Amino acid sequence: MIGKKLGILKDSNLIDEETEQFVLAVNSYLLEQKVIDNEEHLDMFLTHIAMADARQKKNEPVISMDELILSEIQQDEKLAESKALWQELSRYSATEFSSEELWFIYMHIINLLKKEQ
Repeated sequence: MIGKKLGILKDSNLIDEETEQFVLAVNSYLLEQKVIDNEEHLDMFLTHIAMADARQKKNEPVISMDELILSEIQQDEKLAESKALWQELSRYSATEFSSEELWFIYMHIINLLKKEQ
């Protein structure tokens, strides 16, 4: 399912080939390592990182996260696991993500991990 969404994003020039390959590699990793079983949960996360990667490449500004939400993420029991997983996943991308973007990514990973419990 994600392949079709990525195709649409690429055909619309919202992402490039490198971003598509990054997201497909992340998809494969998460499924092969059995981090995620439900592909439906995975699609939203993969779409987010595709767009995040594209934003970073275009140097588009990222709106800072609301302080209340940021505080909740910083105190979440899954934050360390989220950061460790992102360390693994980010190896598939040459893009350097801003700290603002990373907090959104951590939030999505935390939500993904909680859905898989």
